[in-house]
Amino acid sequence: MRVYWLFLSFLSVLLLSSPVQAARLLFWRFEPTQNRLEFSTDTRVQPKAQLISNPTRLIIDLPGVTLGRPTINQAVGGAVRSVRIGQFDSRTTRIVVELAPGYTLDPQQVKVRGMTATQWSVELPTPHRIGQQPNPPSSPTTRPVISSRYVRATTNGLYLDIGDDGPEEIEIERSRDRKTLDINLEGATLRPDLAGQIVTVNQYGVGQIQFTQVSNELARLTLTLSEDSPDWRALSSSLGGRFRGLVLLPRGGIAAVPGGRNAAPPPSNPPGGIPVPPPDRTTPPVPTPPVAGRILVTIDPGHGGKDPGAIGLRGLREKDVILPISLEVARILESQGVRVQMTRADDRFISLAGRTQIANRARANLFISIHANAVGGGRSSVNGVETFYFSTGRGLATAIQNSIIQSLGPRNRGVKRARFYVLRNTSMPSALVEVGFVTGREDSPRLADPAYRSQMAAAIARGILQYIGQNRF
Repeated sequence: MRVYWLFLSFLSVLLLSSPVQAARLLFWRFEPTQNRLEFSTDTRVQPKAQLISNPTRLIIDLPGVTLGRPTINQAVGGAVRSVRIGQFDSRTTRIVVELAPGYTLDPQQVKVRGMTATQWSVELPTPHRIGQQPNPPSSPTTRPVISSRYVRATTNGLYLDIGDDGPEEIEIERSRDRKTLDINLEGATLRPDLAGQIVTVNQYGVGQIQFTQVSNELARLTLTLSEDSPDWRALSSSLGGRFRGLVLLPRGGIAAVPGGRNAAPPPSNPPGGIPVPPPDRTTPPVPTPPVAGRILVTIDPGHGGKDPGAIGLRGLREKDVILPISLEVARILESQGVRVQMTRADDRFISLAGRTQIANRARANLFISIHANAVGGGRSSVNGVETFYFSTGRGLATAIQNSIIQSLGPRNRGVKRARFYVLRNTSMPSALVEVGFVTGREDSPRLADPAYRSQMAAAIARGILQYIGQNRF
């Protein structure tokens, strides 16, 4: 029997730690049309993945997780025969995706991703007949795109996701006063909305990173440094066949990063271990308030994937506005000890029924759907924030709306009752926030501004926390 151990992706080790007490599997589903498995737990978990042959099975072990129910066996059909979930031992829940007889898949193309520390997805490549060659992953045809969403500070260095390929050349120059460090990326092109942006890091003597498009052929990252900042070396990296980007490592200070051009070979694995990239970030544990620690909040970024939502002024798309706001709301809540589940944490389409199903199956305490508004007829004079509820969510909607108005001062369109699907079909207090009009003369430029979106996220999170503090769960 042959066993292939899979590299977890760079994102798949977000906030990982060994659970102190047994976690529970809250939710799972397998989407046959996309060959994607999704699952979530009520506390942090670090999955382990392997591929076993005869018959071909993808094994996902969840250490420290108890199933708390009988073994589940769901028939799928086609190249994927079934998905089974059971208690492997007293401390491990095992998920088995079994392929139909005669099929296998390329383990190097399996992508395990941690959207949060408790919410995971496993994307399978298209299975192929045993003896046939798998379809190779598509190669990039465009220049690398740098995204400030993926600047990460970890115990091992700084990681910057720059798209599907690395720069052609990397040149590093530290100023004479040692207060700045320029990293020139030959052949890299910044997104227009990223050029000139500044990302705060405050790790390893790096205060901020500024992105500048110097020319069509040159992108530059400028790091502001403290006096005790280490010297850095930069690698173009590929981690686990998934993440390709720029890795900034203190010279002589840490182990090398596996994969990538000019990268040193990965360290050897302990017996029975699985090679994993450095953790995504190392936020110190937050003291969990007795009440907040029991609360699970579902954050629902509307639209996504094939559904861009409303299209506003200068082509501003609703889905591009609300996802970063939603992710920031989740981060703030988690920093305050509140458990968070997201219906989506990237650009994918999920049906309305799927969104409510995620919250209901997990028995979430609160459900907050985040959207941006629009109005037709060229009425750009219509602007403002409004929050909706259906039945039990009025207090939640009021807390969120008041927090936004007090914090940001947009036009107040009030708290309203509405029969939106996600409000009518969730079994917990629910609210739907419209953060502004992408078609509005006032709102549109604000919503296009990352700084304003961050402020909006903080206001929404503050309202949720105020509601939690004022109610018993």
